[in-house]
Amino acid sequence: MGDFEMDKNGDFKESSKDKLNRAIASMCDEWLLIEEIDLEADTFEILHDNLQKQGIPVPRNCSYSQQNFEMQELVAPEYQEYRYNFGVRDNLRKLLKQSDTAECEYIVCTGENVWRRDVFKVVEWKDEEPKILNWFHMNIDSKKSAELKQRQAIRDAYLQSEQAYAIKNMYLKRLNEELQMPINMIVGNASVARTFVTNPERVTACIEEISLSAKAIFRMVRQMINTDAIQQGTTLLQMQQTSVENLWRNTLDIVKPSMRLRRHTMHLDMAQLYHRNVIGDVEKMQQILLNLLQNAIDYTPYQGEIFCGIKEKPMDETTGYFEFYVQDNGVGMSEEFRKIMFEPFAREHSDRIERVEGSGLGLMIVQNLVRLLDGEIEVETKTGHGTKITVGMKLRYGTESKDAAEEIQYFDWSDWESARERKTMFSGQHVLVVDDNDITASIEEQILTERGLVVDRAINGEDAICMFERSPAHYYDLILMDMGLPFMDGYATTMGIRQLREDGRTVPVIALSSRLYADDEFHGEEYGMKARLQKPVSARKLMEAVREYI
Repeated sequence: MGDFEMDKNGDFKESSKDKLNRAIASMCDEWLLIEEIDLEADTFEILHDNLQKQGIPVPRNCSYSQQNFEMQELVAPEYQEYRYNFGVRDNLRKLLKQSDTAECEYIVCTGENVWRRDVFKVVEWKDEEPKILNWFHMNIDSKKSAELKQRQAIRDAYLQSEQAYAIKNMYLKRLNEELQMPINMIVGNASVARTFVTNPERVTACIEEISLSAKAIFRMVRQMINTDAIQQGTTLLQMQQTSVENLWRNTLDIVKPSMRLRRHTMHLDMAQLYHRNVIGDVEKMQQILLNLLQNAIDYTPYQGEIFCGIKEKPMDETTGYFEFYVQDNGVGMSEEFRKIMFEPFAREHSDRIERVEGSGLGLMIVQNLVRLLDGEIEVETKTGHGTKITVGMKLRYGTESKDAAEEIQYFDWSDWESARERKTMFSGQHVLVVDDNDITASIEEQILTERGLVVDRAINGEDAICMFERSPAHYYDLILMDMGLPFMDGYATTMGIRQLREDGRTVPVIALSSRLYADDEFHGEEYGMKARLQKPVSARKLMEAVREYI
């Protein structure tokens, strides 16, 4: 029976010592072992042992140092050295002189791996050294597991945030690259239109090209906005009636510049379309088709063929199943790429095609939009034999309408300037333009020839080297070099010309580049390049450079 005291009414009351013992007993499930350790004598006394009840033997008839050594057998292998060194007497003295409490956490392997915590607390000092300690051995598995899960959740959230940030930056950088083509066309055609302001047919053609390029830029911006909305789960469907035929033809109009540049042939088949009007989300359907068409254009070698169209399978009087397909005779996809084709920035690489620009998000966006529209996507492909992608979805039939669909005008061209700049005339000096882009090469040639220069054009690096080698000595007074040439870039091409002969080493070379970033180092000085201009280059800047070096 414990120690009791009398209260003022003559009743027994529990003593403070018994209350303390009861409080300690209530914590026995958490405190599995309590020892008193004499560091000076290297002895210990077990005050409470709940481990023995669980069938876990604790070394008893030995010194504390021997017990500390034998306790390693209960500790998981990856923590054995750590736990042993922590419990060594000299190490405990050093730790406890800094603070009267020292703790360590580790995993034991007694049947199942669980987390434990050892707390050593000084209860008696001698000559400013810890002499007597209490050792509390605690079960912290549930708390530690929850803590580790929370840490892992925080770590995962951080990694996801970092990944999202990296993806966003990469996407913006690639979007910047992709925008270069329509920007080049807008600036270039505006320059040509100003030059031929008295030629209505030429001006009309330029405005048509500018309109198509503006729509391409609008599409890219809309795609970026929609990508964010899809990732955030805030995309809403906007169902409206549309003409399937107009949907296809408007979409093909947007990719016309890319088609012409790569000299592809397009075949559109709508023979199995029985209901022209349907109810659907026009913008998202067009975004799907644009991404599929752009992929086919990019991954098909020059002068390729692209087949696209729609097949309708009636389901009932109000609904049909529509299959939109895009098929090319391009490079196809490898088995390895098929496994990751819908992942962000996934790219297929092939020796049959030149470097492909773009965001690398096209197929991922297609897959997300198809899911949003409750559709299906099927891919048929073989390396070297092209790819066919079919997107199928249920659509309600619309009503027949004779009204032509209005074409949305996104920009107002009324403010375009038509004033001609003052021209400096030359007297037949020869310039070699090395540019694989027909549009920008044509613009550069137009600007130069109008000012009395004679222009030859090379479509790639190898062509440029051959043309220079076949020309008479000192024939070319200047070379405009596109740095982003396929296969042999601007640096390699310039080096090849420099090594041909004496005038090749001295001819001025001006670099043209569409990739100007803070981390984009220019090494043209090593190859004797005189300057670098950013594409799309204005007539004024181009002629300033030409005048300086001719």
